[in-house]
Amino acid sequence: MRLIGLYVPVIKALTVAMIATLLGLMIVEVVMRYVFLSSLIWAEEACRYLLIWSSFLAAVLAYERGELANVELFRQRLPGKARLMATILANALCVVFLAVLVWYGSVFAARVGGQPIPAMRFLLGDLFGPEFPVPRMFWVYVSLPLGMALLAIRMSVDLVGNVNLLLRGGDAESDPGARGT
Repeated sequence: MRLIGLYVPVIKALTVAMIATLLGLMIVEVVMRYVFLSSLIWAEEACRYLLIWSSFLAAVLAYERGELANVELFRQRLPGKARLMATILANALCVVFLAVLVWYGSVFAARVGGQPIPAMRFLLGDLFGPEFPVPRMFWVYVSLPLGMALLAIRMSVDLVGNVNLLLRGGDAESDPGARGT
């Protein structure tokens, strides 16, 4: 659990930094466009990619706070041990689904991620010449498998904790720390 104590703050710091950068960039873009009647050609695209990255990282934070979509109606009606087993099953299914997303997201990023990021090609090509290496779309597409892998790791910690609780004879009512989706 000490590792999770470091894991979540690092993800939170990255997410906050991305959102702050996004906000600052959008403010600069609005001022440039409406005050100076000029625009940064790359700002909209950079904001879009920052939003994508921060969304997938924030999924871990939403899970940590219990803010992911959740249907409790069935599970709330179960007694303690059955509720814990339902939580274990739900977490296991979620981890499997996240593993599938990680796999296919990685395959997709590898297959189609070779294209240059359009606005960066213009910006860096103009500044440094056409031979300058331009970041690839891979770095945008890899946000899905990485974000889902981080979420799967966090859910796996709870899955292992809930299985250990069940094996010790506990139930969802005896341990308020029993978490799941």
